Amino acid sequence: MNEVTDLNEIIPYADLDSAWKEILRKYFKDFVELCWPAIFDKIEWSKGYDFLEQEFHAILQKEEIGKRITDKLVRVWRKDGVEAWVLLQIEIQGSRKSNFSERVYIYRYRIFDLYKRDIATLAILIDGDIHWRPNHYENNFWGTRLRLEYPILKILDFRTRKAELEASQNPFSIAILAQLAAIETSKSQETRLLSKYSLTKQLYLRNWEKEAILDLLRFFDEIMTLSESFLIQCNKQVEELEKELNMVYMTPSERLWLKQGESTFLTELLEYKFKHVPQAYLERINQADPETLLKWGRRVLIAQSLEAVFNEQ
Repeated sequence: MNEVTDLNEIIPYADLDSAWKEILRKYFKDFVELCWPAIFDKIEWSKGYDFLEQEFHAILQKEEIGKRITDKLVRVWRKDGVEAWVLLQIEIQGSRKSNFSERVYIYRYRIFDLYKRDIATLAILIDGDIHWRPNHYENNFWGTRLRLEYPILKILDFRTRKAELEASQNPFSIAILAQLAAIETSKSQETRLLSKYSLTKQLYLRNWEKEAILDLLRFFDEIMTLSESFLIQCNKQVEELEKELNMVYMTPSERLWLKQGESTFLTELLEYKFKHVPQAYLERINQADPETLLKWGRRVLIAQSLEAVFNEQ
């Protein structure tokens, strides 16, 4: 659901499903090392690991609960050479889900029933409710008792470990910081803009490979969404940061795409506020440099007329 911010702007939908699927796929080993250390040393990492997407979806395709799935099933090898499967249950809702533990049980049971594999389950909770901690499923009926206990990873618990995350060279540390920031800044675009810029600067200063930098920048964009005017400001700040640090993580074509994106955002803002933008102003927008586009974008927030936006006095 879109949110209304302190300036009554619409925030784009945050695609947490896709963001977490991708970051876990690319940095699974780093995730386990940072977030599930008790399991990390039990895995023979030299043999690699595989994400079993087709197997997982095939198991659940007939079930209503499987229509929209973020959870991951991963095949790993134990150090004794035995194959094992890891089930990661990812809950991205911002509120309690009464059937979450039941869903964990159903997924796990169906996988075991079909493949008869050893399964380790971890529930990842990235919601904003510190008190919601579903760590077991239990059913009692006429003397028959069934109970499944599993560990949970509550992202909010990392709030007391921010200094540790900031000092860490594990790529997933900054992903956790970004998710925390996304939760903590959900009500304020100004605060989110500051947090996003701060995280970007931290990321740039780590001297990681370009691919890792770009992966995490995309993760930031997907989970810390900004409305158009704030996104324009963010892009400008990042561009200035790259100049200051003499680091460029966008190709010229990507930078051109960014400039075109700023032009589009500014045009949409003007049309939303003033309903109609004359062709003369559209031509000025298309010819303007990023710095001028940012200046005009800031003026839109307080200007009472189109002329006030573009007035150079």
